[in-house]
Amino acid sequence: MLNTVAWQTRYGQAWLLRVVAVLVLLAVVWTGARADGQRRVSAGWQAAIAGLALAPLCLSGHAAMQEGGAGVLHASVDFIHCLAAGFWLGALPVFLHCLRAWEQPESRAQAGRALMRFSTAGHVAVALLLASGTLNAWMIIAPAGLDMGAAYTQWLLLKIALALAMTALAVVNRYRWIRRLRTARVLALASIRRNTVAELVLGAVVLAVVGGLGLMAPAQMS
Repeated sequence: MLNTVAWQTRYGQAWLLRVVAVLVLLAVVWTGARADGQRRVSAGWQAAIAGLALAPLCLSGHAAMQEGGAGVLHASVDFIHCLAAGFWLGALPVFLHCLRAWEQPESRAQAGRALMRFSTAGHVAVALLLASGTLNAWMIIAPAGLDMGAAYTQWLLLKIALALAMTALAVVNRYRWIRRLRTARVLALASIRRNTVAELVLGAVVLAVVGGLGLMAPAQMS
């Protein structure tokens, strides 16, 4: 039974590809550092492999239900959405690490540059996430029509609310607290940490909601 699902269904094949991609990523990370601390594989290549590990997610779920050009477009939009979400959530622990480094005088300059780069990349990621999420939802809902009574629609609205809450926290961090790091360092650092941890918690809830959405029909079945 499991062998049939794994090798003869698109869902199973997608997850087999993902397992292979994740194993390759782990092997690259595990063997990537040399004894002198330098990387055998650049961070850029590691990020690219990590991104490709998300690609099989787009080969299952609602995107896999469409054929032809529409299916390719939907899978592409879904992939962009996964990349943006993966960057956002994956970068948050690194962001917290940079905050700790910023508190040390000897690493403050380097950590400050990293925080600003994260801010710039974060703007792009959030914009791509919101745009691709909107288009993705439209491509799923439009064929069957919007059904406010469907469980899918209600869970989708919950996902949107959570994503907007995460965005609000990120905006407050960027445009309120980061600007106050020099004038109110203790308060700003505590607020940024609290908001970032809240983003991580909300992100985990979003992932759980997305897992449920992938198993639901966009409209109620008659």
